[in-house]
Amino acid sequence: MFLRRSRAISNYLNVLSGRQNFYSTAACNSTKNSSSSSSVANETEFNETECVKRLKAKFDDEIRDNGIIPPFKRALLYGSKIAVKDPKGETSFSRLFLGAKKLGIKISNICGAGSGSRVCFLCPNDAQYVIAQWASWFSGQIAVPLSPRHPVELLEYYIQDCDASLLICSAELEHILQPIATKFNKPIIFIDRTDIPEMSEGVTSLLDPKAENIVNDLKIDGALDSKFYANSKAMILYTSGTTGRPKGVVMTHQNVSAQINSIGNAWHIDDKDTILHVLPLHHFHGVVNGLICPLNVGSKLIMLPQFDSSAVWSYLLNVNMPMRDRISVFMAVPTIYSLLIQEYDKIFSQNSQMTEYIKSHCKNKIRLMISGSAPLPETVFNKWLEITGHKLLERYGMTEIGMALSNPYIQDKQRERRPGTVGNPLPFVEVKITEAGNPKNTLIQRKGERGKGFWNKIDTPLFNEKPQNEPTEAISGDLYIRGPTVFAEYWNKPEETKKEFIDGWFKTGDTAGYENGYFKILGRSSVDIIKTGGFKLSALEIESKLLEHPKILDVAVVPLPDETWGSKVAALIVLRNPDDTLDMNEFKEWGSSKLPSYAFPTVIKITNNLPKNAMGKVNKRDLIKEAFSAPPAAETKT
Repeated sequence: MFLRRSRAISNYLNVLSGRQNFYSTAACNSTKNSSSSSSVANETEFNETECVKRLKAKFDDEIRDNGIIPPFKRALLYGSKIAVKDPKGETSFSRLFLGAKKLGIKISNICGAGSGSRVCFLCPNDAQYVIAQWASWFSGQIAVPLSPRHPVELLEYYIQDCDASLLICSAELEHILQPIATKFNKPIIFIDRTDIPEMSEGVTSLLDPKAENIVNDLKIDGALDSKFYANSKAMILYTSGTTGRPKGVVMTHQNVSAQINSIGNAWHIDDKDTILHVLPLHHFHGVVNGLICPLNVGSKLIMLPQFDSSAVWSYLLNVNMPMRDRISVFMAVPTIYSLLIQEYDKIFSQNSQMTEYIKSHCKNKIRLMISGSAPLPETVFNKWLEITGHKLLERYGMTEIGMALSNPYIQDKQRERRPGTVGNPLPFVEVKITEAGNPKNTLIQRKGERGKGFWNKIDTPLFNEKPQNEPTEAISGDLYIRGPTVFAEYWNKPEETKKEFIDGWFKTGDTAGYENGYFKILGRSSVDIIKTGGFKLSALEIESKLLEHPKILDVAVVPLPDETWGSKVAALIVLRNPDDTLDMNEFKEWGSSKLPSYAFPTVIKITNNLPKNAMGKVNKRDLIKEAFSAPPAAETKT
């Protein structure tokens, strides 16, 4: 009966969605198996389990000695286990390591091993991205991810700003990066799937002495030691540029290690997890939460080239997928959950058998669903709970601080996931709220501790003693963060770095509240930061680009509330010639070379003038009400 029902559900999904799943015909590039006789011989000569145990103990010793073990080294602990499944096949941890080492040697030949040179790489959301990132670290360089969604002008800015020594590009994206490399006379390396080596014949583990030039006496050939990584920079992620051009946020390997240990512990990410990855790989959410943290602990990633609601539902429901690909963790932005709800309403909602199956499967087979990068509307929280039985875990962070606050993983009589809140400080993170405009007057201060308090793994007692100075009433003020997850610096901007810190605390620029044991983000003081679909955009940067249009004299860009996208980008435009017109199709085509598609205004109004004060500034909150008849969109910085 259950089998017939499952088949019916599979057929129903396939027929109604009318779209093919990304991976139904994907080639499987799994590691080659040796013959049975060789396996017997290898078992006698080589004990992989024992070698893994010894290598892990060595890593633990180096960590106790204040060393850092980057993810590419940990890949040796997981061997032939599949690390990444993407549209082009499966790639094991061993093969990712081999690909990273092979490319890392090429990088060192150009940049010099351990030189800390900036390596900008442009790859699709697949195993090639992991190879490029890990190879940069294998060689001892600073990884700078680029996105094919960015216009050429922005890519050029990133490459020039970080003074990249080398570019790496997936062969399929050569048409984007090669002209830039030529323009700035930068060396470039092209990679494709053939750069991910197969295992040698008869070798099933890279720890086997037969795997030459990989590991000798538990030392990884060609790799820098753990002390190097403890004192070096790992990557640069660019902000959206809230007050000017984007700034490069420098994260050290110490920052990355603290972050992945923090969220890995809090959200119980481990090697039994399979994570569906649909996020952009130039933002913290997709890079650290969705990729580095899971791979560091041996999780499997199912990587989609981009978000597609039909493909995501197919994976969440394990439709026509092998059991080994069943998803256990899903991370997304509120916009994605809104779009999945729309797909559900269109495809499934009228069939009671389907709705029952979907709720039962998601509730019992998927252990965790996380939302972040933008405020999660309570309506979306409640609707997703109704559909899947899951209370979405909402968390708060931003590029400069990583993940800082989170609702609990464990839900019991003392802990719950409250809509509209972001929980408590994650392990290793200190948080304080001060009186608005007065950083010396601390209203509340809390620190997350691994395995204790909010993050203990038992239901009682939550705290050995009641936290001191627990407010009896709701409070609000300016939010500050400090701890090992906070970034090192803005690249080549010492003065801007300095002004963002007060006595070691980073100023988030957000207003936060605290009530009944939970923090919440109340918004930003400026409407110049727009959150749309999980992206953080600078209204000022968009304005500067639009002003390059020959017909535009003045412009104001503002956020408007939107149930699906969180906010949508709106522009009020003054034309140079009041009698002129602006052809919207031509305008959009022009804008595609200036701005990413998600940053181009979707609401445009033409006006004769922009109301300004005596200082020549536009009151955007008033402008939203008067010009667009809408309240300001709630903003947070994540």
